[in-house]
Amino acid sequence: MKKPSKYAIAFTAALGLFPVALDSTIVNVALIPISKALKTDFNTIQWIFIGYMLANAAVVSLSGYLGNRFGTKRMFLLGLALFTLFSALCGLAPDQNSLIALRVLQGIGGGMLFPLGMALAIGPFEVTERGKASALIGVPLMLAPVFGPILGGILIDNLAWQSIFFVNLPVGLVAFWLAWRVLPSDTVLHKSGGNFDYTGMALSTLGVVAVIYGVKLVSTTDPATVTALNPGGSIYGWSYWLVWVLLGVGAALLVAFGFNSVKLSKDPVMDLRLFKDYSFSMGILIVGLGSIVSFGVMSLIPQFLQQIRLPNLSAVDAGLALLPMGIGTVLGIFLGGGLYSRLGARPIAFVGAGVFAVGFWQTGHLSPTTSGGDIWFWLFLLGLGVTTTLVPAQTLAVGSLEGENLNKATSLINSLKLLVASVGASVLVTVLIQQTTSHAQTLSAGLAASGQVPTAAERQLLVAQAGSAGMNDLFTILTYMALGLMVVCLALPGRKKSPALKGKAVQAAALSEQTVAPEVVLTEGK
Repeated sequence: MKKPSKYAIAFTAALGLFPVALDSTIVNVALIPISKALKTDFNTIQWIFIGYMLANAAVVSLSGYLGNRFGTKRMFLLGLALFTLFSALCGLAPDQNSLIALRVLQGIGGGMLFPLGMALAIGPFEVTERGKASALIGVPLMLAPVFGPILGGILIDNLAWQSIFFVNLPVGLVAFWLAWRVLPSDTVLHKSGGNFDYTGMALSTLGVVAVIYGVKLVSTTDPATVTALNPGGSIYGWSYWLVWVLLGVGAALLVAFGFNSVKLSKDPVMDLRLFKDYSFSMGILIVGLGSIVSFGVMSLIPQFLQQIRLPNLSAVDAGLALLPMGIGTVLGIFLGGGLYSRLGARPIAFVGAGVFAVGFWQTGHLSPTTSGGDIWFWLFLLGLGVTTTLVPAQTLAVGSLEGENLNKATSLINSLKLLVASVGASVLVTVLIQQTTSHAQTLSAGLAASGQVPTAAERQLLVAQAGSAGMNDLFTILTYMALGLMVVCLALPGRKKSPALKGKAVQAAALSEQTVAPEVVLTEGK
């Protein structure tokens, strides 16, 4: 039987990731309709998102290790099967408790796919071609935040809420069939030696979950603050004692995991010794910082269009307004991946961060009447900046890794992205709420001083003005963060020092390594 091409393998891996990447954005759109349909409060129904996210985070750190132990293809197929099966069962859930439990199980399957899909797609490529692989597998991951709300809005408006889960079935089944047929067989499972790292597995899982749940609590509504005058309630914030308990316990567990990984385990779940490689360390640093900055693109702009702007846009209209960002994202993926082998990571990521900064600076002039058409070009630049920064940095991080190291590296990258992005997102959301509250108090004081009794429309406008001003403050902060990211990008290794671009000597060394990755002909992916 003819071996499939590397591009077929990369496409198959990317297809398996697409419904997972799409899922969270679709579900976010449907939270309120689901809470109404199941006759439960919004705080309870939020757990269909929180439970999924925590399960996802717990498994991401383990999947590369499990792939080394039991086979990357086997674990990828298992993840696809779990995600697809529990997607179907979520659509059949009779109540909120069943739905939350099934979402946790769905999250376990989804969490297995990201690191393994990335490793499967990148592995078959020569180290000099991995920019192309990152580009191909990056498309579904970056487009999901744009098209998820559109698809979710269409499904919710025209069908029942169950449809947002059933939509995963055809893609999941096709991806499973293709993965079964196209992905190369696992020929080697494990060669590093050492017993199964149960200690590292427990420490990393519990540590990651504790930290992410802690920072998630910061922006979660406190049910005790929900009143008739404040129906939306107030968030727990950083002063909530449980936040710091979780962060402290999580940090302690992760420190213990680090000690176990470096000093005790012969075959650690995630090998922190990879950080000895300068290119890996710098690449993952840029990916982490870029993930915080990209939160402003992927989450804040949809929030402005749907909750602050007057009139509020529907999920479908907001998604359509974000299409320029999607176009910029795709262009950036192919520019970042295509130019990587010629230029290296440093100049591409540096320019990408600069584009980021310009996009944030110009987007930070929002008003209650700003439409997507008013900022379409700046949205395009933001999408372009996201991928021209992250794709080359991530390619650099995994550029010359093979086999067991590649699997563990993709788990480490995805775990750190989750941790850093979660903490950064909570900080940014807190700043947004504080700035919005401050502007609302200032505007309310001015209105009260005039002696006027505001009408309902005037109060709504005041809230929108405060929200727009708070959002502008945050975009100013993100502009400075993007400028700081530009400076950090200068520390990336140049093309001649990039391990993925040194040529045949590095390729020969990589090929001589003991590898767990399946033998393949040629492939592409992230």
